[in-house]
Parts: sequence; structure tokens; C-alpha cells
Amino acid sequence: MIAAPPWRALPVSLLAGAVLGWTVQGWHKDAALADLRGAAATAQATAAAALVQATGRVLQLERAATGQLAARTDQLIEENQHAQTDRDRFMADVRSGALRLSIPVAGHCPGATASTTNSAAAGSNRQQARAELDGTAAAALDAIASDGDAATRQLNACIDAYNLMRDTYHVQTE
Repeated sequence: MIAAPPWRALPVSLLAGAVLGWTVQGWHKDAALADLRGAAATAQATAAAALVQATGRVLQLERAATGQLAARTDQLIEENQHAQTDRDRFMADVRSGALRLSIPVAGHCPGATASTTNSAAAGSNRQQARAELDGTAAAALDAIASDGDAATRQLNACIDAYNLMRDTYHVQTE
């Protein structure tokens, strides 16, 4: 066999080295990509687990808040029913005459003596002249007061619901 001249061995060696380097670099790149894919999969699994836990906590808070809101709604309904019962009893007493409503009268009133009307102005302890309300006027005043009381109960329930949501979800208010 005839030996190849040394100058021919150099290009073949360089070509073999380049192919070997390219192959090793490809293996290294493939290994790095596999490591990145593994890290991304791990991070994605961790994020999914954290999302599941956070969703569970929020759902638990939501269930608790819903129960508390339902309890507050029931309480408001009960308060309104008690108020209506009290109002009905009050108006029944007014209509039957068991309870009489009157308002103070300023100035001269038929049936009131001058000393009675002047006693209020003088600041003495004598009884002041008063006018008794009829049933219609009493009912009208009671309706106005009852509407205001109902609105106050409803607004208090709204404030309680707002505070419950703010405290449950730890919302920062300004």
C-alpha cells in the first residue's frame, strides 16, 4: 500500500475534526434544550399547583362570604318583620284609643287658657297646651318614621355587607 502524502491527511483530519465538533455541539445543544424543556415543565407544573391552591382558597372565601351575606339578609328580614309587627301593634293601639298622640301647640289654641299657653314661654313647669292627633295624621307620621327606619336598617345591612367583602378579600380602601 502506498502511503498518502502528508499534505492530504491534513484536510481529511480537519474535515473529521469539524464533523466530530459539529456532532458534539449538536449533542450539547440537544442536552441544553432538554434541560430547558424540563425546567419549563417543572415551572409550569408548580404554577398550575399554585393556581389550584389559590383558586381553592378563593372559593372557600367565597363560600364563607356567601353564607355570611345570607345570614345578614336573614337578619335584615327578621328585623323588618319585627319592625312591622311593632308598627302594626302601635297603630292598633292608636286606632283603639289605648294610645293617644299629641303635639305641643304654640300660641293661643281654642280651649287652652292664657296661663297654659304663656307657661311654656315663661319656662315654668306647668303643662303646655297640646293638640291630639287624629288616627289619619298619626298613621301618616308613623308611615314616614317607619320608612326612615326601614331605610336605615337597609343601609346598615349594605354597610355590613360591604365591610364583610372588604374584610374577607382583604381589599385596601383609601
